[in-house]
Amino acid sequence: MPWVMLAPATASVAAVIGIFSLAFFGQQSWSTLVMTLPTDLAPRSALGRLAGLVGLGGAFGGIVMGQAAGWALDAGLGYAPVLTVAATLHLIAFALICRSIPRISPLSFTRKVVP
Repeated sequence: MPWVMLAPATASVAAVIGIFSLAFFGQQSWSTLVMTLPTDLAPRSALGRLAGLVGLGGAFGGIVMGQAAGWALDAGLGYAPVLTVAATLHLIAFALICRSIPRISPLSFTRKVVP
């Protein structure tokens, strides 16, 4: 996705198509990897709820980025700020995943009930 930041500075339509093709390939690869991560971490009984929360987060992200694109275009900024944010969010998410899940192993969701 970081390649998307180059699209506004590129004059060639073929280069822009190539950049977006590379970015969409990366996005789909990223999406597949991120969606399989919960199956390695969460118990089977929680996967449906966890997938629903991931979908909710993605939907809200789409709403926010759609609004941000509208505001950027209305302000005359073009697509560059939106593409920059979209490109950096993947890097931030990757760093956050590596930091918060240093070792992939099933999580324990057991809790003690104190009377």
